[in-house]
Amino acid sequence: MNNTTNSNCEFPLDPKTAVEAIDGILSFAALSRASDIHYDPRREDSIVRFRVDGRIAEIGTVVRRLHEEVISRLKILAGSRTDVHAVPQDGRWRTTIGDVEYNIRISFMPTYHGENAVIRLLPTQTNRDLSFAKLGFTPGHVRQIDESMKNTNGLILVTGPTGSGKTTTLHTCLSLKVREPLSIVTLEDPVEYEMPGVRQVHIRHNHGVTFGSGLRSALRQDPDVIMVGEIRDAETARVAVHTALTGHLVLSTLHTNGAVEAIPRLVDMGVDHYLLASTLRLIIAQRLVRTMCHECSGEGCEVCRNSGYVGRSVIAEVCEVDAEMRDMISSKATSRELHEHARINGFLPIIEDGMEKVEWGITTRNEVLRVLNI
Repeated sequence: MNNTTNSNCEFPLDPKTAVEAIDGILSFAALSRASDIHYDPRREDSIVRFRVDGRIAEIGTVVRRLHEEVISRLKILAGSRTDVHAVPQDGRWRTTIGDVEYNIRISFMPTYHGENAVIRLLPTQTNRDLSFAKLGFTPGHVRQIDESMKNTNGLILVTGPTGSGKTTTLHTCLSLKVREPLSIVTLEDPVEYEMPGVRQVHIRHNHGVTFGSGLRSALRQDPDVIMVGEIRDAETARVAVHTALTGHLVLSTLHTNGAVEAIPRLVDMGVDHYLLASTLRLIIAQRLVRTMCHECSGEGCEVCRNSGYVGRSVIAEVCEVDAEMRDMISSKATSRELHEHARINGFLPIIEDGMEKVEWGITTRNEVLRVLNI
């Protein structure tokens, strides 16, 4: 569903209608560079919180009498059922706020005081602006990734916790392949970025479409490149590795703290050492750190809303799997031995990449330590 929201610069302190409340909240969120909006009911009112640069904060409240109307209006926009209140629902729509077009994704959840809504704002122009340099990868890391993406088969992984930008990095990798005459399929939960020329599949667990089953079906679509949104279980891990072994380039994500840690994680999920050694090409581990506001040098101003930060940048470690490391994986080397080999061959741990960006004035030491939980 398409609609247009008028842009303004103030939170709707006393909206008279649900439309006013929604338009005002969306406009203020876009102005605030919010990635997510939380709209949560309480006994007396509904609280609105924004997530900006990874941090969440209360922004304001909406009078309680409008809550059900706001939820109903959001469901209509998102194409969700307005007569269902007791079970979670998801939806999406597209809208223009000011001069920027957004894909909006929304999740509804029943809570003690009524249904809440969590809204994600995804600017559509992001798809045209994807580049590793803009994400914050160093020139050395960009060269490593570019070289690995020249492979026509194998497995490339991006690791990190939820909210560390893994999906954006995967789509940036795919943007290199879209330029080539290739058949590309993605399996995503949900589809966040629309990519012209790519067949994007929305995983629907309640309809039996999982990453594992979707991957098997995708293989019948004559693909050259397959992106699997996440390796969550043993079935998906095994199918992904076998797919990479049979002449396909597979890109996916995994929840591990570091790059090398992805190897024992996949082994724990039932992947044989020799298969992993034959298929693994590159592992990227990443986090997102807030970048210093250069208007005030981190002191706080109107531009950064007194936070000292504007935007976020990747800090990362990139592990190339060379012939010697493949032999080590096959012979069941320990994580420590794999780390030592990677270090000898120029591997830079993520903490060191972060501290380099502190020296360059991109972020602060406290921010790097906060994000890495050190």
